[in-house]
Amino acid sequence: MYSDLSLEQPFYQGDILTDSPFFIIPKDFGKKNKNIHIEEFTVMILSQTCDIQHRDFIVIAPVITIEKLEKSRVVNSDQIRSLRQQKTKYWFYLPNDNNFPESYVEFTKIVSIPKKLLDKKKRIKSLSDLGRHWLAYKISDFFGRPIDRRAE
Repeated sequence: MYSDLSLEQPFYQGDILTDSPFFIIPKDFGKKNKNIHIEEFTVMILSQTCDIQHRDFIVIAPVITIEKLEKSRVVNSDQIRSLRQQKTKYWFYLPNDNNFPESYVEFTKIVSIPKKLLDKKKRIKSLSDLGRHWLAYKISDFFGRPIDRRAE
């Protein structure tokens, strides 16, 4: 699922960075509340590798540990099992590896940020080619919709 890291390598789709800026729009955002929060999160780069090299903004999503998800009690054990089997459309499962804890990528909280805000020194994991293929499949599954031929 993961490949070796090198600071000389450019950013790739599927790179995981720690302590990266992440923009949060509060639920009560509107006429009375115009504040957007910026917090540091572990994030995964979702933009295509070629777009990362040639664009000023890139798409990222937060990476959240399974432990934190379990403690939140928002999901039950069947949902965790489904996540681990890559069967949940809006989450991408990341197995543990050395010092990297079992985690998932939260597709429902995707944001675009200036590429210059990312620091290669904060890259802690990079997906292998197989991992990037899984990620591409999960992204297309999240954004894609089944075609209903009856509607044609």
